[in-house]
Amino acid sequence: MKEKKQWSEAELFDFTKRWHAITIPVNIQIENTQMALDLHRTNQIITKAEKIALGDCICRTTLQNCNFPRKTCIFLNNRAETFVKNERAKYITKKQAKLIVSETHKQGLVHLAMYQSSISNQFPSEICSCCPCCCQALQGLQRLNMKGLVEPSEYVSTFDSETCIQCGICIERCHFGARMLDAHNEIIYKQDLCFGCGLCVSTCPESAIKLIPRDNWRKTP
Repeated sequence: MKEKKQWSEAELFDFTKRWHAITIPVNIQIENTQMALDLHRTNQIITKAEKIALGDCICRTTLQNCNFPRKTCIFLNNRAETFVKNERAKYITKKQAKLIVSETHKQGLVHLAMYQSSISNQFPSEICSCCPCCCQALQGLQRLNMKGLVEPSEYVSTFDSETCIQCGICIERCHFGARMLDAHNEIIYKQDLCFGCGLCVSTCPESAIKLIPRDNWRKTP
């Protein structure tokens, strides 16, 4: 069996100096005033972008730990122009970009809006579809507990244990360790570990999982 590669600690810390990532939840519409984005807002960003280009995922191309598609990185505006000029990406239409985001979500990849650290409050430079086996940001979070590297969305998921049929799909879809099985093979949900990406929400067959504003959860006694 092929041994999976990992980013070195030096590479992960170097990544923190250049990028800031936020999770993109799905199926919940939010106002255009926050950095956390759902799929609807992602499509709005694509719609508003002046230039859009598609290139290979640098992380998956470098580590090659999985068979997820590599041509999934969506570059926006100035970064799109730069990557096209350097022949590292090609311009695509807004419709094509939206289809890519939808498909990668179905495949269980985490959507991250990437911001260069120096302009973290501006329009994102990239929209990435990330796997934990290759992504620098997700590896930094999981291996080194670099919580500031990937910011959770402003949403968090809820769990209705009475509606849940214990199918386990949400466990497979969660890349942040928020869902697991206990000694009795029943699902345990640790809400404080949820990053609000929405991968579990869209595939729950009984709609036992929903996204709610994170502030509402924190205010709950």
